[in-house]
Amino acid sequence: MTGRAILVAVEDELSAAVMRRLVASVDRDFVIDRIINTRGNGPLRAGVPKFKSASHVLPHVVLTDLDRSPCPPDLLQKWGAINLPAQLLVRVAVREVEAWLLADRFGIADFLAVAAIKVPANPEGETDPKRTLINLARRSRKRRLAQELVPTPGSPNKIGPFYNARLTEFVSRQWNVVQARGNAPSLDRALARLSTFLPIGKK
Repeated sequence: MTGRAILVAVEDELSAAVMRRLVASVDRDFVIDRIINTRGNGPLRAGVPKFKSASHVLPHVVLTDLDRSPCPPDLLQKWGAINLPAQLLVRVAVREVEAWLLADRFGIADFLAVAAIKVPANPEGETDPKRTLINLARRSRKRRLAQELVPTPGSPNKIGPFYNARLTEFVSRQWNVVQARGNAPSLDRALARLSTFLPIGKK
């Protein structure tokens, strides 16, 4: 039996990997037809009107980071992502999708080769989850991994040269979604909404 095709729109490579895992984790027959990676928050926001229209042809799921907005409702209001079509689902990671990775405390600790106690118990309370993750990587017992994730001193880059590639591997191979949702309320809500997105049996 063929599945129900959906389109996923995200702002970066890591978020794309996360959405693949989330779609695979819910008990639905969703099949990702394609993923739009806008490579930035601004282009993703600008795409909302187009997503509203296109979702009537192919259901859309959009994932973005909260970043500096005070709360998801405020971000959605600013984006004009309210009163959405039933075929369009927009979810917000608090404050960044990295918080959802940190929420699997033992999994990320094992991956980074650091003590689990060093991983914050409330990752969504971190001001900058990406920086928190990178600072953990600095302490890694795996020197090569640290070099891949951490930007070199003096570099204008905020992440290391293989940051997205290595964390995408973690998401696809090691990330425990069940454990993570218990420590990340916005992830739990995203999974709950995804599991009820679109009426079952109506295509």
